[in-house]
Amino acid sequence: MEHEQGGGRGRGKARGGGGRGGGRGGGYGPQGGGGGYGRGEGQGRGGGGGYAPRGRGYGPQGGGEGRGGGGYGYQGRGGGGYGSQGGGEGRGRGYGPQGRGEGRGGGYGAHGRGEGRGGGYGAQGRGEGLGAGGGHGPQGSGGHDGGRGTGGGGRGYGPGGGSAWAQPGRGRGGGGGGGAVPAWGPAPAPAPAPEARRIKAEEAGSSSGSVERISDKVAKIEPSAPQVVVSPNGTRVPMQRPDRGGSSFRNQVQLLVNYFIVNYQNVSTIFHYDIDIKFDQSSSESSGKELSNADFHSAKAELFKDDSFRNLSSAVAYDGKRNLFTCTELPEGLFRVRVRSRTYIVSVEFKKRLPLNQHPQLPREVLQGLDVVGFYSRDRITNLGQDVVAMKGTKQTLKHTQQGLVLCVDHSVMPFRKAGPVLDVVRQFIRRNLDYRTNLTDSEWDNLSSELKGQRVTVNHRMTNQKYTIRGLTKDPARMITFEDSESGQQKRLVDYFAQQYGKVTEYEMLPCLDLSKTKKNYVPIELCDFLEGQRYPKANLPRNIDTSLKRMALIGVDERKAEIMMSVGATHGPCRGEIAEKFGVSLDVKMTEVTGRILPPPVLKLGGPKGQTCKFNINQPTCQWNLMRNKLVEGKALNYWGIIDFSTDSRQPLHREMFLNYIVGKCQMAVLWDADELYRVLNEAKQSAEEKKQKLQLLFCPMFEQHPGYKTLKLICETKLGIQTQCFLSNVANNPRGQDQYMSNLALKINSKIGGSNVQLFDLLPRDTGAPFMLIGADVNHPSPGNLESPSIAAVVASMDKGATKYASRIRAQPHRCEVIKHLGEICQELISVFENKNKVKPHKIIYFRDGVSDGQFDMVLNEELADMEKRIKVNGYSPTITVIVAKKRHHTRLFPKDKQAGKGNVLPGTVVDTKVVDPSAYDFYLCSHNGLIGTSRPTHYYSLMDEHNYSSDDLQKLIYNLCFVFARCTKPVSLATPVYYADLAAYRGRLYYEGMTMAFPTQERGSSSSSSSSAAAPAPAPEFPRLHEDIQNNMFFI
Repeated sequence: MEHEQGGGRGRGKARGGGGRGGGRGGGYGPQGGGGGYGRGEGQGRGGGGGYAPRGRGYGPQGGGEGRGGGGYGYQGRGGGGYGSQGGGEGRGRGYGPQGRGEGRGGGYGAHGRGEGRGGGYGAQGRGEGLGAGGGHGPQGSGGHDGGRGTGGGGRGYGPGGGSAWAQPGRGRGGGGGGGAVPAWGPAPAPAPAPEARRIKAEEAGSSSGSVERISDKVAKIEPSAPQVVVSPNGTRVPMQRPDRGGSSFRNQVQLLVNYFIVNYQNVSTIFHYDIDIKFDQSSSESSGKELSNADFHSAKAELFKDDSFRNLSSAVAYDGKRNLFTCTELPEGLFRVRVRSRTYIVSVEFKKRLPLNQHPQLPREVLQGLDVVGFYSRDRITNLGQDVVAMKGTKQTLKHTQQGLVLCVDHSVMPFRKAGPVLDVVRQFIRRNLDYRTNLTDSEWDNLSSELKGQRVTVNHRMTNQKYTIRGLTKDPARMITFEDSESGQQKRLVDYFAQQYGKVTEYEMLPCLDLSKTKKNYVPIELCDFLEGQRYPKANLPRNIDTSLKRMALIGVDERKAEIMMSVGATHGPCRGEIAEKFGVSLDVKMTEVTGRILPPPVLKLGGPKGQTCKFNINQPTCQWNLMRNKLVEGKALNYWGIIDFSTDSRQPLHREMFLNYIVGKCQMAVLWDADELYRVLNEAKQSAEEKKQKLQLLFCPMFEQHPGYKTLKLICETKLGIQTQCFLSNVANNPRGQDQYMSNLALKINSKIGGSNVQLFDLLPRDTGAPFMLIGADVNHPSPGNLESPSIAAVVASMDKGATKYASRIRAQPHRCEVIKHLGEICQELISVFENKNKVKPHKIIYFRDGVSDGQFDMVLNEELADMEKRIKVNGYSPTITVIVAKKRHHTRLFPKDKQAGKGNVLPGTVVDTKVVDPSAYDFYLCSHNGLIGTSRPTHYYSLMDEHNYSSDDLQKLIYNLCFVFARCTKPVSLATPVYYADLAAYRGRLYYEGMTMAFPTQERGSSSSSSSSAAAPAPAPEFPRLHEDIQNNMFFI
């Protein structure tokens, strides 16, 4: 029973329900309730134990002593004794959304007994009362009447409205029942919540740095959002494995996996702390400033130089954010830390213990605690030129598998930027001699800005270790930038300031400055800045020759890769061999995991026969490749209306047009429309030329000498403005007789798919196919490169439109920077289903949704945001298709090695699947290597089934996905990824090209972001909206 206000008193003797004793309980109600009073048999004090996700000191048997108090809510911290038999004692405070209660938590449960004062329980208030029993009934918090009095009641209440309530039970005593009694008095006034208060600054101990303990308790400087949010009831969670895996008796193969078992002492415990660092706002030099990552790390480093922390620093692992994990307890509280002229307030707060011997009960937390124990080791360095170095080493990831906790160790080669002057990069980009007159053209400014944005630098004009992030370039050159001098109030040139203040004469004053701040104007001449060591070089920005060299280094064979991994694991400074790992009691088994895999049989293909009929094609080769020497495409389309614009005409490799046309005509069997000379000049003229003949241009051939940036603009204009499908190719490759037949055959496969044909189909596509119409949907999000801080993410969704699942329509959308959830997925799917219905006169009864590129932590997002949005939009007017959701992951480091030698170069054969021992014990997942790896070491794709309304077995699902790898339109062999996912990836990348083509067409959009203070230029014109696909091509496979 709840009451708005007031307190009351009821008397009675009762016994029942198992709880004994009198005690004090917290008030319960929106404005603070009052307690009732009832006397039971015996004496004791109970009630009030905290109950919250973040509560400490509770468990199934609830014994012992815990810290925490009353309080009920996401942020409440609970007390001791929580459970059906739980007794115990706890201390602390608890608080709900706005209420606060404090005291010692008592027993909590059906038979709980304990002692303590209950904390406040309610939206805004706090109240106290006396009640019997530590039990917690349906209505209650705090004291409850333990049973039923002889008056037959079960409640005693007074005019003030407080109550002590319990389930009717057997009891004895007089005065029980529901009669009114004189009021005891009003409930106590709600206790005020603790207010954040400013901590007074004290004199610094030294100029370099100092640490001063302010408090042994952490007072929240600013309220923070809860870290753990309990999902509302009814949200979906990923499904579990429906069986024990696929059939184990067929085509078994023994494999080694680069997983190494992690061993740890059973007595080991990880302590989890929260570290929060803010500027001391009472300090004048720090007031109003924004804390940077450099500030955070500087303050943390200074804290661990203090005597109370110094000896513990080797036993601390840090995740780079707010989580510290240690193997010993740290001092808690607030600390004032001074680093040079800045003062910080650092709070260190204990969160929880993570006992490693209980990791089955705490898998995610244990993984989080161990995963930040530094296992990464760097190895040999190779200079690739152009300020890029390649670093060999290992990538290491902790995983929870069916065999326990393992460390995945893989060989890795990463590009890093060479430390040194930023000016060296400028010289590379402009490719001319620098002097005091050198300035940048618009294109040079654009390219240099893209290259430098997001890079970390330090300055060389003063002695400092401070690090900065490049936010952009100034619009004006250094000599033209001015600012108001705070002392004189006069305008001063930036170059004069550096000369007078630091004795640094700016030599290249016509170059722009670097913008080094996100919140204020902090411009520094380029020649005064140096790159920091150890910065990863964005792979998207690598010069082509450097990228080729890097890939060649990374693509090492199976035996060499395995040897590199084993050498790393056994090295003196290898994984789990450092001081931190030793302190945590962690060690590593040095043997790879052995597992039994299976090789799935290839599907039966459907191809065209010599007389135009459809025929079966059985794949007999272990590599699973086929050719079209004796067969044709299952559905070939005639290319009747086409043109050529030769972008290689003025280069060193003009296209041999007659030879090319003879080949391509033979491959595509197309009627020749010889109007090429008039079609060379502009894209629109090519389209108009066909329209003048009252024909629709099917395809435009665009030979190029090299991979030119203009390719992006070409695709943007043709596919969003004009509705023309294009086929670009390199003229030097087309002119080369060596391999020309294979090259032209591959072009023919792409062309046939673009103009509506079908190259290959499956005889049996869906498991247990009932003939009901179905749709395969693939979705992916393409994110900008790591150094890009502004560009949008590009989402693409593709969907099959025919019963052979070989023809796809697509939709491409731009969305916020690095936003992974696909916005408006429901709207897109509704549109694609309408296209399907128009083509087939029926909506799909079954939908299989393939999602690419999400991490384990984003599975809930896929189910409860993307899938929910899809169902909301498409399941209307009685239409309710069954849906299966599958996630495909390629960005992992799991590698499969044959234990015994197999055919080829040592890679596992196509169709190799693993779904035991090394998979997630709580998920429905498997590894599938579907392609024939010719170079390097094959990477299997990791598939998860998150939801399955079609009830596929492991055999069914693995067969479906493997078969879909055979119908990728561009080649005559299985690919490494299920075709719907592969197409979504291609479409999302095409959208990225559109955006980059737009930035090339509108370069001033980037330049407006960092301008000098000397001018008040008008705001740049708004960037054009991301374009939609032209209606003439959006339902074709233009992205192939």
